[in-house]
Parts: sequence; structure tokens; C-alpha cells
Amino acid sequence: MYYRRKILLALLEALDRKVTKTAFQKYLFLVSMEQEKPAYDFVPYQYGCFSFQADADKRTLTKYGYLKERDNWVLGHRQRFLHLLAPADKEAIHRVEHRVGNLHDRALVHYTYIHHPYYAINSQKRCEILSKLEQEQVDSARPTPNLPVRLFTIGYEGQSLERYLNRLIGENIGVVCDVRRNPVSMKFGFGRRQLEKAAQGLGIAYVHLPELGIESGKRRELNSPDDYRALFKEYTRTTLAKSTDSLQTIMELMSKHGRVALTCFEADHEFCHRSCVAEALSRRKDFPHRIMHL
Repeated sequence: MYYRRKILLALLEALDRKVTKTAFQKYLFLVSMEQEKPAYDFVPYQYGCFSFQADADKRTLTKYGYLKERDNWVLGHRQRFLHLLAPADKEAIHRVEHRVGNLHDRALVHYTYIHHPYYAINSQKRCEILSKLEQEQVDSARPTPNLPVRLFTIGYEGQSLERYLNRLIGENIGVVCDVRRNPVSMKFGFGRRQLEKAAQGLGIAYVHLPELGIESGKRRELNSPDDYRALFKEYTRTTLAKSTDSLQTIMELMSKHGRVALTCFEADHEFCHRSCVAEALSRRKDFPHRIMHL
């Protein structure tokens, strides 16, 4: 079993009761805030802090009988998990349980919102739960609005889905343009449907431009910087030369949404064709904008 899933089960063991999905996300978030290396990352979602990975792990644990309800969190049997954790993680769970373990849904949500206002910026319930002053604190945690039009590029290599999305939120990006030819991934959250749903849930549009991708067969033997340079030279000469409509689409998205991010896999933009797309756009006479590689 993945260690992070033991964290989930140990937390539920410490709480020693049935917990709603919303409340458990808050408890897990507070535990993560106590950890030196958090087991889970979170985004400011529709009901506050939310981990897509934890939600997926819940489905898996339910499937295998460790949890027994689809909607709530309740252990499927009395197996113990706390003793399986590293001492620091066990202590983190005990601190959270001691501090807020007696709080239930509304009080717990209020606690997390006022102590971590960034994670309440997209909440559908914040007006019901927070005072006007507390809502102002949440509003002040939002990324700066009305930032200049800008083109970004971002790769998801080495990032969780939540950390990736938080970077988009932090830059106030309105649209993510997926330039993979085949938007499938072994990494959780980065297949087309998962990424599109997660982004849209945060108010970020998703657009797939497969015609700007590179065939997987051409990427199999890339062993040196020279190999990448040769590939990107050919890509620019062939694919990009025929993709004026797609480049125009990106321009129109920037005009409409202001800040657009081109996305693919590689962490380093110099080893990803998204940098070629950005460079092709920068050469246009009608492109006066700055490009930033995240």
C-alpha cells in the first residue's frame, strides 16, 4: 500500500468516527500543513481545500474494503494504521486531532477558511460561513486581478496535479492550451479528461490543440541536446509552418482571456516543443506580449 494511503487510514483511525467527505478533506489538509513533506497537495476548490489525489485514493480504498462507504469516510474494519507511520507523521495527526478533532463540518470549514484563506477563494459556501471581515481576508488572498496579457508555458513533470494547478491560479491564467498530440499520461490527473475537469472546476478553461503536438515515434531516441535541437528544427519547419490556424487560435484566446499557458510534459521548456510554439508566436508582428516559462 502507498504510504500516503496509510496516512488517510491512520487519520481516520485517530478521529475514531464516521467523517463526511468535506470534513475529511479539511482534516487531511490540516495534517498536511503540519508535515515537513506533505503526503497530499491541495487546491482552492468549490468547497475549500481539496486534494484530487486523496479523493481518488478514497475510491481505491473503498474498492478494496479498507473503507466501506462511498459518500463518507469510515473504516471498513478495525485494522490499525497509526503505528505504521513515521513518528513525525503520527505526531502531526495527533496534533490536528487534539486541536480540531471535536469540530464537525461547519465549524471545521470555518476554522480552515479563516486560518488558510487562500483555499477559500473559490468556495461556494464562504458567504454562508464567513463574516464580511473574514470574506475580505479571503478576497485579499486572491491572485492580483487585471494583470497584463501574457503567454506562459508550463510542464507537469515532477508536479502533482494540485501543485500544477496552484501555479496556474497564482499567475491568474485563464486558459491552459494542451499542445500534446495524445493527451494521455501515466501520471495521475494529467490525462485530458482529468485535467480538463480539474481546470474547469477552478475557473480555468482547457483547450486541446493536438495539431501542435509531435508524433510519439519521433521522440523515442532523444539522448542529447543535439537530438532535441534537430527534432525541434524539423518541427518548426514542418508542423509549425502548417499550423497558422492553431497559432491564430492561441492569439484569439489571449485576446479574450488575457493570460494563456501552453502545457506539455517536460519540466524544462528547452526540452519541450511548447517553447517552439511560444517562439513562433513571438515572431508574429501582432504579438507584443511577454513570454514566461513556469
